[in-house]
Amino acid sequence: MPGINIETLYLIMKKIIIILTLFCSYTTQSQNLVNIEVPSIVVHRMEMAIQKANALPVPSWCNTMVLKQNRKIIIEKCIKTLYHNFMPPEGAVLYEGVMPSVSIYRGLWSWDSWKHAYSLAYIDKELAENSVRSMYAYQNEAGMIADCIFADKEKNNWRNTKAPLSTWAVYEIYNATKDTGFLKEMYPKLLKYHYWWFADRDHDKNGICEFGCTDGSIQAARWECWDNAIRFDSIVMIKNSNNAFSMDVESVDLNAYLYLEKDILITIATILNDNTKAKSLIAEKKKLGELIRKLFFNKKDGFYYDVNLKDKSFILCKEASGWLPLFAGIATKEQAAKIKDMMMNENVFNTFVPLAVAGKDNPKYEPDGYWRGPVWLDQFYFGYMGLKRYGYDKEAESLLLKLLQNAPNITSTSDVALREYYNSKTGEGLGTQYFGWTAAHLLMMMLDK
Repeated sequence: MPGINIETLYLIMKKIIIILTLFCSYTTQSQNLVNIEVPSIVVHRMEMAIQKANALPVPSWCNTMVLKQNRKIIIEKCIKTLYHNFMPPEGAVLYEGVMPSVSIYRGLWSWDSWKHAYSLAYIDKELAENSVRSMYAYQNEAGMIADCIFADKEKNNWRNTKAPLSTWAVYEIYNATKDTGFLKEMYPKLLKYHYWWFADRDHDKNGICEFGCTDGSIQAARWECWDNAIRFDSIVMIKNSNNAFSMDVESVDLNAYLYLEKDILITIATILNDNTKAKSLIAEKKKLGELIRKLFFNKKDGFYYDVNLKDKSFILCKEASGWLPLFAGIATKEQAAKIKDMMMNENVFNTFVPLAVAGKDNPKYEPDGYWRGPVWLDQFYFGYMGLKRYGYDKEAESLLLKLLQNAPNITSTSDVALREYYNSKTGEGLGTQYFGWTAAHLLMMMLDK
């Protein structure tokens, strides 16, 4: 090489090696931002999932280098958490799935499985579909899905089920994969479970359902929804029929989920050319929407509340359940504006970590009290997506950025265990570690799904 002596060439090559070493080191670190143990049998699937997630479009709110880096951390942290909780077929569990948390919950739960499946739709088709199949493998003759299943099926909990979100998950899997075979497989099962609610959980047959249980116990009925929610402090159980009991409360969130199911089932029926069913579902959806708007919306303060079964009086306890009509698309534009104002009010739901499950203005509000005031990421997600559905993108994104800023566990690379829920006053992570649906809902928002 003319004009360059051996010593100079050596120094140039040394600098190139240093630069390459630093680049390789950065690349390795950027692909391993969070150290979470994952079963060896799914490591490759996890790595592919992270690649797929990072290849999806970046949401518009993620518009700075810091936010983009935090988004990468969250994506990796969430995906590794989900695979950390991976459960292969085991004993009476016939399909693979994702446990709520491998450290405590060694089994599969229905509500958790629907959320896990939705979040995995774009990054692991097989695990998403099997998360749904695992629970539906135990659908009983009446249509009910068990609360949770285990390798020893004698431990399966049939005392209660969980809120109906499986249709929502199945349709998102279809959106991601266009797998009509899976849609055909699940469609009759989804219908059966949907109508089970109206058969076994509608005490007065007015078309509005209640949470409940199969054994008449308050404990099991609470498990079917939010275990210790303030709105359920005074519940009494009422018998509907053999093995079917309802709370004496009609809940807005349950009926919003059922409305959303009817809406999605109309689309599925249309895709599968079941036009007769689609037509009947359209009529059912319209009727249910009218009932929800009439029964649960309080015009005096502009929010949705549960009501007492007997006299239909409001249970005036502001909870996250009141923004489910936004998520499901039930609220009118005028109602949505009032609900938005309530969600953005710093004296109610816009707490230090925003969208607490119980309003700060409630005397029974507890910022660290399980379902009595902390922030749960599923309910945050429903509120976030509900606001966006009605065009309040700016407000929704401001709440998300506030969440990421004030709950440092979410973006931390050292405090790697995502928590079950978060103290709405301090941001402290609480409850179970490596919690699956926290990971699932954070991932959904990072992927803008």
